[in-house]
Amino acid sequence: MTDLDALRRAIAQRRDPSEPDALDGWGAPDLASLGWLLGRRLARGTLLRARLGHADGRVFCERGVRVLHARHVRAGRDLNLEEGCQIMGLSKRGIVFGDRCTVGRGAMIAPTGIFGGEPGEGLLVGDYSNIGHYAVIGCSGYIEIGARVLMGPHVCLIAEDHDSGDPDLPIKAQGVTRQSIVIEDDVWLGAGAVVVAGVTVGRGSVVAAGAVVTRDVPPQSVVAGVPARLVRSRADGHAASPEGGHAGEAAR
Repeated sequence: MTDLDALRRAIAQRRDPSEPDALDGWGAPDLASLGWLLGRRLARGTLLRARLGHADGRVFCERGVRVLHARHVRAGRDLNLEEGCQIMGLSKRGIVFGDRCTVGRGAMIAPTGIFGGEPGEGLLVGDYSNIGHYAVIGCSGYIEIGARVLMGPHVCLIAEDHDSGDPDLPIKAQGVTRQSIVIEDDVWLGAGAVVVAGVTVGRGSVVAAGAVVTRDVPPQSVVAGVPARLVRSRADGHAASPEGGHAGEAAR
């Protein structure tokens, strides 16, 4: 077996078994370059792994990654942290990643403020799921992300609301209310989607780019708009018209 064959096999072991071969069409120079990049990430990740609360396997880490209070972070196999992401570990339940999870470039996971305040609840991410590029995961209320969840860039999950009921007090002085967010297995969150506190997005659902999800999404649903409304059900393939109109109207 050549070195390139060994590299192909090593990369295949990191891949979700349900996905097609990701290296079809890659030539020897491309594979060699990829091997060099992965080696550098692994070297950085090995140093970070020693600081984590627990890791079942390898950690791949690009430049500029910041993990604060790393002893509160736990990971399965092959955690991948891309350039410039930031993870604040300090939380009541910790920051927990399953196998082969990725935190995208510039993403921020923040259960707790850097300069104090009550620790937040934390985050659980299931196997083969990713946090998208430049996503903001505000997990002061507990956030649970299932397995094989796809997340586009600039997604926001915010499990906390500012209280604002007293017009005579500054909003900043009125405190916050924390509620959990649940993203079930096999959900696709499009670019720029926002999910607010207290919401569950059901298994197999699709949230369109730019949608703002303010209430629970049933399993196998496609939702879009601000606030997000049901467009159709993936289960039957039929367009939904929750207010008696056409599917296109429901999406607007």
